[in-house]
Amino acid sequence: MNTIGQVGRTYTGTPAREPDETGTVERDGVRIHWERFGGEGPAIVLLPTWSIINSRHWKAEFHYLSRHFRVVTWDGRGNGLSDRPTESSAYSIDEFVADGIAVMDAAGIDSACIAGISMGGSLALQMAARHPDRIDAALV
Repeated sequence: MNTIGQVGRTYTGTPAREPDETGTVERDGVRIHWERFGGEGPAIVLLPTWSIINSRHWKAEFHYLSRHFRVVTWDGRGNGLSDRPTESSAYSIDEFVADGIAVMDAAGIDSACIAGISMGGSLALQMAARHPDRIDAALV
């Protein structure tokens, strides 16, 4: 049995808001699970905190924000419905930044306001510095 089968999250949804779209993007053999809430307006990407908690930590924000924005979030590698690579190099900030851009591409988002808390704040700053053409604002 693989690691996800032992400790993986099952999809339980949230009473606040179900996603309008879900998907998986694969980078270098690692699958990253993402979800979109709402479909109109500017995009907001809510970043993973790191590999210790899945994207449902944002569930209190989905309901309100999705009424006004396209909201995208994803399970960071190592958590939730995303894969859990075994090599430590797979968890570098470079990989998380590339995952974020790949998720934006998969969700059809050219540019977005991004928000991150805890280690997600560092990820937001790195994404904004490395991809200023894709990031409209960063909330940390």
